Amino acid sequence: MNYDVVIQDGFGFYCTEKLKESIASMVEDTGGWPRGTSTGNRVLLKVNMLAAKHPARGITTHPAVVAAVSSLLRDRGCEVFIGDSPGGAVKGVERYWRNCGFNTAAEITGARLVSFEGSGSRRITVHDREYDIALPILEGYDCKINMCKFKTHMYTRMTNAVKNSFGIVPGLGKAMLHMRSPRPRDLAVNIVDLYEIADFSLHISDGILCMDGRGPSTDGRRRHEGFLALSRNGVCLDMVLSQMAGLPWDQLDSNVEAFSRGLAKPFSEITVQGSHEFVDFDIPDRSYLNYIPRWLGSVARLLMRTAPVSNDSCTGCGVCKRACPVDAIEIRSGRAKMKKGTCIMCLCCHELCPENAVELKLPFGRS
Repeated sequence: MNYDVVIQDGFGFYCTEKLKESIASMVEDTGGWPRGTSTGNRVLLKVNMLAAKHPARGITTHPAVVAAVSSLLRDRGCEVFIGDSPGGAVKGVERYWRNCGFNTAAEITGARLVSFEGSGSRRITVHDREYDIALPILEGYDCKINMCKFKTHMYTRMTNAVKNSFGIVPGLGKAMLHMRSPRPRDLAVNIVDLYEIADFSLHISDGILCMDGRGPSTDGRRRHEGFLALSRNGVCLDMVLSQMAGLPWDQLDSNVEAFSRGLAKPFSEITVQGSHEFVDFDIPDRSYLNYIPRWLGSVARLLMRTAPVSNDSCTGCGVCKRACPVDAIEIRSGRAKMKKGTCIMCLCCHELCPENAVELKLPFGRS
């Protein structure tokens, strides 16, 4: 029997050889390696490289998992490439590769690193909406594999396979999508559009080290959950894992949007091998913006506008200022100052701050 979702539990730590053995078995349990993963094929591993943080922080896809998949594909005779577009890498992605450990994963397996920013982009229209998409997603590869990180997200509640598609938009384009999406459920529409464009053949979720609480970056609580999950269908994967974590699958906006488009089978029909028990997994509340009509979204943002604030850890390095898509941050007296009247709450400053110095003060105390 081929399963829709396969979960292996009990990983105490990251060991590339153990991961290779487990992932090879999981792939077989879903029907084997997808097309485009044979001798001479070029395969792109799209990782989660949100921030230039050490992999032990549980923020990004662990390089040991990436190395395991890369090694398996190299053993099959494939050329392997590793890439993503973090929001703050406009002026260079090398620091991200180094800090996240992807340069090491590439070096030991013979894979090559790909800069989504440096590769150019092309405008794509899907469902009458336009997106600038990194060229590596659109051309040059026989197979694309989504290597996501399982964790919570302050704005979308959870991020896993479908949300990881957001990184196919290079540079500050991701923040601009926040601008045109007044509610999280509106952003979910964009995210699912991107998921359709990406057209991944396989999805592998790293839940060995993950995050709950005020994720997806430095404010979240790192957790050792010790599992991997794999599926040919990213929506099915998200539905199963969100349900297991304590968030009903239909309470995650991207799941609802994707299911409405026929991108996944009904939850009751998804076949699952294995499981994982989450204990007290802290998932952010639904945003207050989702409770108002869409046409009032921008008005509500204006009336209840807030902005992140820098704390005493701020060094005035300017990473947040350079990443802000609306120029809502200035550096004064060696410290970042956010302009409440300009901020769109895209959370780029919070996600990218190297000092964990950006705090969120959301309306009504919601997280």
